[in-house]
Amino acid sequence: EDQQVVGHLVYEKRELETLEREILALEAEKAALEESLSSGSLGVDELTAQSQRIAELIGLIDEKTMRWLLLSER
Repeated sequence: EDQQVVGHLVYEKRELETLEREILALEAEKAALEESLSSGSLGVDELTAQSQRIAELIGLIDEKTMRWLLLSER
């Protein structure tokens, strides 16, 4: 039983570390897209695509952040 608990804690620690890396990468991508959007040099199609991607990124960041918070509170 103790080994199961330790194994579970190790798994959660790894998941926390993975989530931290993923959140940072998603935030960096979002920041780059926001900078690109504010450049004023994009066409309508690029604006639309990048805006949609930012919305996706916000959802992913929120989802991963909530999971990170849940795990970090244990």
